[in-house]
Amino acid sequence: MFPRLYRIEDAAAVVGRVGLGNWAVSARIELDGRELAIRRQGFWGAKYFLTEAGTTVVTALPAGIFPHGFYLVRGDEEYRLDRGPLFARSFELTRKGQPLGTIRAAGLFPRDAHIQLDDELAPELRLFAFWLVAHTWHRAAQTVVAIAIIAAFMATR
Repeated sequence: MFPRLYRIEDAAAVVGRVGLGNWAVSARIELDGRELAIRRQGFWGAKYFLTEAGTTVVTALPAGIFPHGFYLVRGDEEYRLDRGPLFARSFELTRKGQPLGTIRAAGLFPRDAHIQLDDELAPELRLFAFWLVAHTWHRAAQTVVAIAIIAAFMATR
C-alpha cells in the first residue's frame, strides 16, 4: 500500500495536510506552515507521538488490548478517542466523559471524512485525532486484503 495524503479543508479553504505514512509510520501533519512528525513506538499496543522540532506535542496510547480507541495526552489534558458502533465507521472524542465531537467516514470507503470537533481544541490535536482514525481505517483495509489473499491461496490448495 502506498502512503496517502489527506487535504484538510474548512469552508473550502485548505488548512492543513495529513500524510498517513507507510508501514514504518513516517507520517506527518502540515498545519499553517508548521510541519509536525508522527512517530511510533512498539508494535503490539503501539504508542504514537506527534512531535514538533523534536518536542512531543500529543501522545496517543491504546485504550485497551483490542484496537477500539486511544487515550490522548496533550500537556495536562487527557482525552479519549473511541470507536463508535461497529458499522457506523465513526470515532468520538471526549474529555472527562464530555463529548467534543466526531470523526466519521463520508461514504462506504474512507477516502473522505467528516471531522466535527470542538473549535476550542488545539488544531494539532484535532488533526492528530483524525490521523489516528485514518490510520486505523487504513490498517483495517490492509488486514482485509491480507485475509483475502490468504483465503484465496488456501482455496487453491
